Amino acid sequence: MKRLFLFVIGMLAVSSPAWAAATINPDSGPIGSTVIITGEGFGKFVSTKDNAVLFGKAPGLVEHWEDTRIVVRVPRKAATGPVTLKSGRKARNAGSFTVEIPLVKEVSPAAAQPGQIVQIIGRNFGPTMGQKDSAMQFGVNEVLFNGVPAEVVRWRDTRIEVKVPSNATTGPVLVRLASVDPLPDGSCCAPAEYSTTAPVTFSVVSPILLEPTEGPSGTPVVISGMGFGRRKPGEDQVLFNGVPAPILEWTNTQIRAMFPLKGSSGPVTLKNGGQSRVVGEFRLMPHKVIGFIPDTAPVGALITISGENFGVFFEGGSNQVLFGDVPARVFQWSDRVIDVWVPVSAKSGPLVVRRGAGTAKPDGTCCAERGFAAVDGGPFTLAVPTVSAIAPKTAEVGGLITITGTGFGEFIKTDERTQDNISREGHQSKMTQFGVNIARTAVLFPANKDFVKATHVAGYVESWTDTEIKVRVPQVAVPGTVLISRGSWDMLPDGSCCKDKEWVQREAGFFTPTGLDKITSEYMKRSQPAGSEQ
Repeated sequence: MKRLFLFVIGMLAVSSPAWAAATINPDSGPIGSTVIITGEGFGKFVSTKDNAVLFGKAPGLVEHWEDTRIVVRVPRKAATGPVTLKSGRKARNAGSFTVEIPLVKEVSPAAAQPGQIVQIIGRNFGPTMGQKDSAMQFGVNEVLFNGVPAEVVRWRDTRIEVKVPSNATTGPVLVRLASVDPLPDGSCCAPAEYSTTAPVTFSVVSPILLEPTEGPSGTPVVISGMGFGRRKPGEDQVLFNGVPAPILEWTNTQIRAMFPLKGSSGPVTLKNGGQSRVVGEFRLMPHKVIGFIPDTAPVGALITISGENFGVFFEGGSNQVLFGDVPARVFQWSDRVIDVWVPVSAKSGPLVVRRGAGTAKPDGTCCAERGFAAVDGGPFTLAVPTVSAIAPKTAEVGGLITITGTGFGEFIKTDERTQDNISREGHQSKMTQFGVNIARTAVLFPANKDFVKATHVAGYVESWTDTEIKVRVPQVAVPGTVLISRGSWDMLPDGSCCKDKEWVQREAGFFTPTGLDKITSEYMKRSQPAGSEQ
């Protein structure tokens, strides 16, 4: 009878009209979310043992308790159903609560590279990811990419935006909602537990670098990454705005492709292993000639061309400079400056800078068709050295003579600008043997064949301008016609470098050296073996 009485009293307490006005907001949500209970007559908070809020049979962590308002967290083991308030020995119903299970419907995109933002679409994620508190064991909601936590950009109940972690790998994506539960005595806090969504498959795409992202026609473009594998001819491709590019190199970590003939600005697409992926954008930057100096010069002169977007000089395309339709040997080629030698067969006419490009063969290699993007830089005039006078016409060996005229051009007095290795080897204290392919200018005097194995020998040049040359008479000179010599090259028929060195020579006039008898006797004296009689 006593037990029945207590039960009835308990029932009356639960159904007390004062509690009927209590409301729960929100009345549904995932674990770990905050619930506010408002009403009247909740009484004072005495202790965590005396005051409790039960979701089913699971106690929630009470964060605030006053007579008209209670703030509590939904515990990990909460069950859909009544919410009960306990104050001392009293237990009263505050209403009902629905526990919502988090669900991922879609991860968009389903494949991305590290650092890219992806959206996780679903429901019941809660209004916030929570806040990490170093002083308390509050758990925070999180997104895991194959076990690796991601940086959260935005968190909403139906949509989460996160960055793919730098060390993420292909695998399941999980959304985990953390609980904030009390310890058995009601105090804060028990170790965080989680409610986890069903896994959704996500592919982490290896990061790919595209360099450069702009340039002129024929530019070699490098795609760097991992897992490209061995190229399958006719299947694996690189496309510039839809146009297949000739493949220059393909390895597991690097692809080199030529910007194709007739290509245009737009996305760069990599087709690899049956999949297509946009790896960047490439902007076509047509090359431009601003000017060149000198615009009038003889064979063998070094012409400097300034401009924009000349790109790089490489083996994939036949880049050229033409003097009156005659291709010339390039000394150096950079994006803004080109230095080029006037060829032996040069003609007066337009100076044209051409960048070569091609189309891909069916197997993807270079090239089914070749062509050029050409820019006219303006007229070039080929100067022909013309001598007006040589004076004096007679002078002692070692004496200084002057040759006047026009079109002598620039004096190439060292070999460093014609052979790149000479300066480098000189700094390394290495001996360098000069070959015949040295572009040089010289004033040649007929030579004494008894002393040298040549028909002519060069005099020492004191000064050289386009209109005047001062040169000293060499010791082994003999009477005869003095020549002004300039050397240069022509390209081979296939456009590669180069034919053998050739010289263009102009007569400067007849010259007679004096003092030859003295030079000859001194030379013969030095040539006598030691101890011999004269």
